[in-house]
Amino acid sequence: MHISLPSVTGHHIERRGPALAMLLVLAAALQLAAGTGMAYVAGFSSVHALLGDFQPVWLAAVVGALGISFAGYYYAYEGMFTVDGGPTMKGSQMRTVVTVGFGGFLAHGGGVIDRYALEAAGADQREAKTRVSGLAGLEHGVLALGGTGCAVAVLASGSGQPPMDFTIPWAVIPVPGFLIAFWLAERYRDQFRGRDGWRGSLGNFLESIHLIRAMFVQPGRFAIPLAGMALFWAADAFAAWSGMAMFGFRMNVASMFVGFATGMVFTRRTGPLAGAGVLMLCLSLTIWYSGAPLAVAVVGIFVYRVLALWLPMPASLALLPTLRRMGEHHVAGAEDQAQPPDEPALRRGV
Repeated sequence: MHISLPSVTGHHIERRGPALAMLLVLAAALQLAAGTGMAYVAGFSSVHALLGDFQPVWLAAVVGALGISFAGYYYAYEGMFTVDGGPTMKGSQMRTVVTVGFGGFLAHGGGVIDRYALEAAGADQREAKTRVSGLAGLEHGVLALGGTGCAVAVLASGSGQPPMDFTIPWAVIPVPGFLIAFWLAERYRDQFRGRDGWRGSLGNFLESIHLIRAMFVQPGRFAIPLAGMALFWAADAFAAWSGMAMFGFRMNVASMFVGFATGMVFTRRTGPLAGAGVLMLCLSLTIWYSGAPLAVAVVGIFVYRVLALWLPMPASLALLPTLRRMGEHHVAGAEDQAQPPDEPALRRGV
């Protein structure tokens, strides 16, 4: 009986040696190209002038904030694994999966590492896809709620930064969107569960929304995972804020978070090559539009994105063989269970 985990063609779990090194070089090149291009737009002279305002104490703040964001992500991740009777995983295995996947680079987008880990923990393919979608939804959902709160604060203050075409959508759309999505999931998920084709995909999507709803309607039980995801985003945004503070600019926190949430078009866990280059471009522009000088946004976000991409990389690469062995043990165990008992055992059972 042939049993396999997800194909390695969609992720980098099995890539080794030169292939993996080329991907690392590509990520570095994209990041450098985006930073150089944005520095050109902002003006090399303006960027160079900011370097004289460098305050190294804020570099430690960026690193510390990224470490705190990892802790928050771990607890949020664990909650999505276990909600509604999900598979269990040893603490060491969970730490391996979260560490390898936190930076997002090795997943090549789409949460393939998460599906790999869920199937290794005993989930079937449908449940694995559902929980991965739920994790992505929880990421964006908590970010959206943070954007809503900050947009309301900006509107109440009357500061005008960011402009209303940023703040109004954040203030009015996410909460009703959540409520409608929750109602649709509870109303229709049973009709599409287990179906083929697009109906099955829709059923998995609705089931993932149900998992998110299950966490929100049981805040006592899932307070730690929800708080963990909120901490993840707060710490990540603070890392970006500290990147600009490193060069002498202290941006209004609410305005900055609206720009941060707007520019986070995908998370580094779901974006290709952890969003290398793309998130640098998007975040620089949306935070500039939210009130930061363009040169400050460029250098600050460049520092934040470089550290967010490369700080987790050594640990991710070091634990990659352990993640591979988790999948291999799952396949071996499943094949052993599928083997028929030997003939003497059959005779003893007669």
